[in-house]
Amino acid sequence: MKVKGSLIKLSAAALAVGLMAGCAHKGPPPVTADDLAKVQAAADAAMSAATKAQNSAAAAERTANAAMNKAEDAKRAADACSERCGRMTEKVMAK
Repeated sequence: MKVKGSLIKLSAAALAVGLMAGCAHKGPPPVTADDLAKVQAAADAAMSAATKAQNSAAAAERTANAAMNKAEDAKRAADACSERCGRMTEKVMAK
C-alpha cells in the first residue's frame, strides 16, 4: 500500500510540474492588422490568378471546340470525296 501512495504522490507532483511548464510556455505571437492585410492581399492575388486561369481555360475550350468542328467538317468532305472517287472508279472499270 505504501508503494501505491508514493506512486500517487509522485504522479501528482509530475502533473503539477507539467502544468507549470505548459503554462510558462510562450505562445505564438499575436496576429497584427499588417499580417491580416498581407494574407488578404495574397488571397486576392490568388483569386485573381484563378480567375485568369479559368478565363484562359474557357478560351482554350472554345478554340478546341472550333477546331473539332472544322475537323468534323473536313472528315465529312473527305468522305464525300472518297465516295465520289469510288463511284468514278467503278464507272471507269465498268467500261
